[in-house]
Amino acid sequence: MKTPFLPFVSACLITTCPCVSIAEDAAFRIRFGMKDLEPSPWDGSVELQGEGTKLRSVEGWRFEQQDRMTGPASWKASSRELTQRKSRSNSNLKNLKPGDQRKVRVPMSDNGILLRATGIGPETVFAFKTAGGDFSFLRKQLSLGHPLPLLDGRVEVERVADTENVTAERRDDDFPALAVAGDGRWELAWISFTPGLDRDERARTWKEAPENLDFLAKPAGGDQVWWRTRSKDGTWGAPVPVTDPGKDLFQCGIAVDGGGATWVIWSEREAGSFQIKAKRFANGAPGEVVTLSSGTGNQHAPVAVTAHDGKVWIAWQGAAPDGKFFHIFARHQTGTGWSETIDVSGPASGNAWSPALAAGKTGVAVAWDTYDHGDYDVRLRTFALDGAMQAVQDVASSPAYEARPSLAYDAAGRLWAAFEQGGTSWGKDWGAYDPNDGIGLYKERQVALRVLDGDAWKLPVADIANALRKPSTPRAPRNNAAAKAQPSAAESGRVAGEEAKSGALSTLNNLARITADASGRIWLLSRSREGSFHTPLGGVWMSYASCLNGNQWTSPVLVPHSDNLLYNRPSVCATPAGIAIAHSSDHRQSRLGDWVKSRANGKNAGNNASLDASKDPFDNDIYVSVLQGEGSVVAPELQAAAAPAAKQPSPAALAERKAIETIRAYRSTVQGNDLRILRGEFHRHTENSGDGMGDGALEDMWRYGIDVAGMDWIGNGDHDNGGGREYPWWLTQKTTDVFHLPGRFDPLFTYERSVPYPEGHRNVVFAQRGVRTLPRIPISDRNVEAPAPDTQMLYRYLHHFDGICAVHTSATSMGTDWRDNDPVVEPFVEIYQGARQNYERPGAPRCPTEGDSIGGWEPKGFVNLALQKGYKMSFQASSDHGSTHISYCLVYAKEASRQEILSAMKLRHTYGATDNIVADLRCGEHMMGDAFSLAEAPKLDLKLIGTAPFSKVTLVQDDQEVQVWTPGTDKVEISWTGIKLPKGKTSYYYFRGEQTDSELVWVSPVWITGE
Repeated sequence: MKTPFLPFVSACLITTCPCVSIAEDAAFRIRFGMKDLEPSPWDGSVELQGEGTKLRSVEGWRFEQQDRMTGPASWKASSRELTQRKSRSNSNLKNLKPGDQRKVRVPMSDNGILLRATGIGPETVFAFKTAGGDFSFLRKQLSLGHPLPLLDGRVEVERVADTENVTAERRDDDFPALAVAGDGRWELAWISFTPGLDRDERARTWKEAPENLDFLAKPAGGDQVWWRTRSKDGTWGAPVPVTDPGKDLFQCGIAVDGGGATWVIWSEREAGSFQIKAKRFANGAPGEVVTLSSGTGNQHAPVAVTAHDGKVWIAWQGAAPDGKFFHIFARHQTGTGWSETIDVSGPASGNAWSPALAAGKTGVAVAWDTYDHGDYDVRLRTFALDGAMQAVQDVASSPAYEARPSLAYDAAGRLWAAFEQGGTSWGKDWGAYDPNDGIGLYKERQVALRVLDGDAWKLPVADIANALRKPSTPRAPRNNAAAKAQPSAAESGRVAGEEAKSGALSTLNNLARITADASGRIWLLSRSREGSFHTPLGGVWMSYASCLNGNQWTSPVLVPHSDNLLYNRPSVCATPAGIAIAHSSDHRQSRLGDWVKSRANGKNAGNNASLDASKDPFDNDIYVSVLQGEGSVVAPELQAAAAPAAKQPSPAALAERKAIETIRAYRSTVQGNDLRILRGEFHRHTENSGDGMGDGALEDMWRYGIDVAGMDWIGNGDHDNGGGREYPWWLTQKTTDVFHLPGRFDPLFTYERSVPYPEGHRNVVFAQRGVRTLPRIPISDRNVEAPAPDTQMLYRYLHHFDGICAVHTSATSMGTDWRDNDPVVEPFVEIYQGARQNYERPGAPRCPTEGDSIGGWEPKGFVNLALQKGYKMSFQASSDHGSTHISYCLVYAKEASRQEILSAMKLRHTYGATDNIVADLRCGEHMMGDAFSLAEAPKLDLKLIGTAPFSKVTLVQDDQEVQVWTPGTDKVEISWTGIKLPKGKTSYYYFRGEQTDSELVWVSPVWITGE
């Protein structure tokens, strides 16, 4: 009989952890220029003094421009003005005029090094010589979470996690999962992606259009799961492939069972849906792949843990049998194999997300979050070791946003739950004209904690705010704005504040991870945005850790090489002396200097098209970091917390659900076809946009579409799905399939292709997966109104791959003068977006003027001018950056499917609205979007079902408002007969509805030609 598996954590009591007194391995961050107000050199070197002490590595922290290592322990580096993303609308630097003497702030950025050393003792001396001054410190002067200021605060030294690179191939290695076995070995799994096109070639802009575009649909190299073991002595074994290459995979988990076998779990797409797979490795020998999910819909996001009796448990998010919602499911090992699938979350009126597992002495806990009540709440269900299931209980159930839980049992058997917490009305009405009713997807986000002690909920006495990063005040002198727009004196060729928007951004903390180490310490990790620091891939997010000792949290401690997207979840495990963290980095900060050196000369052909460089230095690599606690361990002090209150959906949530069901139930029979309205949009930005620092995680886009807005479809609006780079495109395309609930939620494959005025930003739509984004060729002269070669190339691309597009923000610097149109592949226009304004016609509701236009003023781009040119385009509305819940593209389709949605768009059977409004325009057997001939006077029949009474309905014919109605009811039926059109004359007619609560609907035109 095998000895039961006993995790070491379960057997440990709270002990005293000795202070640093023996040789150790450790890592430090040394930051220069903490008080600099102007660019200053910090070239220098470091020497370690102490017997047996050795440097393992020195590398740059925020090295860019001319910064570089000049030797193993020497560098050339400078502090500098912070390079930030330029706003398209209100940037002081962008709007400078010659001779302008306004004062602006250009924040300063620190610089520095990351240092790893071995054999360090308390008396080890770190001696620095720098251009900013010489300084030194002893190891014993530093304690975890307490930075040491030097040179009057101009230098700051701190302990950071000791980070080791695990992958080195030029692939994208991501989604790590880590387990620590009872015998002390570490087991690591991850997913590796191989591009289908050369990443360096994709980084370059084009000079001219290629003759053949087929290569843009070349299959990607695909995914592969890898496994690697680290022995107790710290030696890594060779990576072992778990699957064949060329797969389509999403996230993985790993656990070690009581017999010492390693289980690798992942989600794999086969036969049109993702399923949970597993492979067992016993003494290094692989077993057969087994399928552990049993649902027919998509099953994904697996997590794994080993129970106290040695049984492996897994949980995942998967489509329920009826295909309407995602539930949380689980299975566990039994004496003869695996248990039946358990529906952990159970029936609900919303989706369940983010499964988390934890194992205690008496059982296993599963947590998740759910939109059951119209906002995200965290829930929990516990199981006995034999699988006996307890009732669901709430962890957090306030009206606020509460999501993405993480769980850990401590040595006393208490269950700790960490989760994200945000404001109320998350993802509800928010935008340029509606800033007060809701909050955007990446606003007011922090981390919260609860502790289940027996049956009582508690909180740490220590303020969790001390464990999280806080906003910092940018250091910047008041300078002459015009002077700041000149090349930096410190580095010729660089414009100070280039791409800048003045002012600091708030510090948000996301994606909590919690664990308890063997000594009794509680460790909390979260991801935080690095202020306004900007790279060619967009914003920078990093992971920080803190530990709780008694009634105090340490200040956040950096995990180096965690620079990556916001939604990049590390895997955290307890070790005998602290914690181990598996994480990935795409090097968006650490390889910034490499990108600068490879930048192409000249101006990019378009916006967000590519890295505009000779190479792409950014790829994901896996790292494992170690953090150890210091000093004596003090048991955490807890205080009583209010139990989560039972609740029901709010009146607003119930009203919205009723309005959505009204639209979903509505049918219009046109020429024998029963058409339904499918609500969505395709201009939703995320962290993958270069300017998406404030837009939130890619997963949040899916949460918003499926739950918050209750849409029937949605499309990603990131610029070229991440700057035209292969990996973010692959992730976006993959998740478009992962979160597909056929017939219930049918997302499309979309992206934003941004080219400045006069050619215009356009959003591209495909029904099928696999078509890459289209690079740019040089833009045309705005003063010569002729077809633009780049736009004509786009139309050819769309014809070739069966796609369509829509112009957006047409009367801004992102818009067009309508020099181009192809009615087959450009059947509609984004007439309104919540982030900005309505571009219908001057004087219409929410339309810009020269004095208040958001994003520039180009009046040749109003939609009425395109209609006057004879262009036939239906209307739609979509969100763009930040805005939520006030922009909808409503499509009349034969059925709920990707292909039927695209087919309806091509027919121009769409309309736009700012709320869940039904609009049905008919002219005999024709409907909105149709073009046809009539021998008699046109008779238009309009039906509107609003969410509030309509104060005004306006009919527009050939850019003239020909009649206005003031119904005062939420249900409107209008019949209007016009004048018979002369033979051969074509007129267009459309309606605009305005509710008493200012919500709008744009009913797309019909085009009628007289016979």
